[in-house]
Amino acid sequence: MIKIQTLGRTSVAVAGEPLSGEAAWPKSLALLVYMAREPGPDRRDEILGVLWPDRDEKRARRALNQLLYTLRKSSPELTLESVEDAVDFGREVWLDVEEFERRLEAGDLKGAVELYEGPFLADLAVSEPDFDHWADRQRADLQRKFRKAALELAGQAREEGDLDGAVAYCRRLVDSDPLDDEAQHLLIESLYLHGDRLAALRQFEVYRDLLARELEVEPLEHTRELVDRIRDEPQPGEGELEPEVAVEGEARRRGEAVEEAAKPKPGGRGAPSRRDLIVAGSVAVVAVLAIIFWPWRPGAPGGAGREVVTAESLRVAVLPFWPHGLGDEDQGLSAGVAQLLAINLEESGSLEVVPHRVVLEAWERAGFSDATAFNAATLGALAGDMRATSLLLGDLHASGDEFRIVAELIGGRTGAVLARADVRGPRDNLFALLDELAVSLAEDVRAAADTAGGR
Repeated sequence: MIKIQTLGRTSVAVAGEPLSGEAAWPKSLALLVYMAREPGPDRRDEILGVLWPDRDEKRARRALNQLLYTLRKSSPELTLESVEDAVDFGREVWLDVEEFERRLEAGDLKGAVELYEGPFLADLAVSEPDFDHWADRQRADLQRKFRKAALELAGQAREEGDLDGAVAYCRRLVDSDPLDDEAQHLLIESLYLHGDRLAALRQFEVYRDLLARELEVEPLEHTRELVDRIRDEPQPGEGELEPEVAVEGEARRRGEAVEEAAKPKPGGRGAPSRRDLIVAGSVAVVAVLAIIFWPWRPGAPGGAGREVVTAESLRVAVLPFWPHGLGDEDQGLSAGVAQLLAINLEESGSLEVVPHRVVLEAWERAGFSDATAFNAATLGALAGDMRATSLLLGDLHASGDEFRIVAELIGGRTGAVLARADVRGPRDNLFALLDELAVSLAEDVRAAADTAGGR
């Protein structure tokens, strides 16, 4: 059997063995996918028009014949047959796209959504306009079918009280198209109904930043109204949030000003080094958190007998980052990113970081390994278990050869956001991205500390 996968990642396997070498080159895969997707034997002139539209017929036919020869030589079991002026497969072909559509037609929405691992031929580029247009049409149609099925499943899950399922399907939709307004709205609402108010607000912030960066627009009004209702609803113990909320707002307002201030000035000494920024920012973290955090003391909940945290008692726990779009080869990377970021912060020498091993042990004890959402209460209990005064939460997104890392520093007791950073870049620059992330977090908190100190 020839097994062809096109959703999320393109690959072809014959009798269980993946094609390699020249047989796995983009144009080779493009030919096989096109032949498998188009019904019946494919006429050579149609193939030439899609894959070699700019060549004269003689040269295009020579290129096709050479490609067929390479495929047969690389994988004799591929059995490509020439029938008159057409080309066809000589054995059974399984194509994930056709299986996806069969499951939809049979009413197996869950099975179809599970099979949809990403956009059609998202990682295949052949730089042939006619083939790209053909792939774009296929991709849009399949994305529309996936979206319809996932939305229906999310709605069914909510009706049945399965909020875990609703959140999971909404996340699939958002991962598939982060700019989908309806999907983002449903995810925020589902997180809140699940009891995770903090995650709902975090999701809105991520979405709002994405729209501002990509489209320079605000979220739709009905989504902003939803978030306003979530923010306005009284929560237990929220009377103690004012100082942290003030820090969060000021940090956000001054984010761009801080970046500008870090640039070298004409005739000046230039921008401080990355290590200087991390050290200075870490000192600011200590200063801000020393004002607004109370220590975790067993048997002393409430107001009586609480003491202000000093620099010596400050402890930051960097939690495993939540992965989005990572492949099998990236398993464990989210925990590794957290460990490296913790090392960056610890090397500054200005604050205490909870050891990575302790974080993982507490994470496992709390049963968060398979969790999809967290609320302020559960995160607070986790911070208490580690005797951490603040938590660093993050998301690791993978898209092709690019990473995007989003991180937030939140109060361990109250869940208020103290600082937020968002970096992106090539996979090969992961270490540099983590350095940049640490600097960005430090700058954000330092700006808030300057403002707090001037009040």
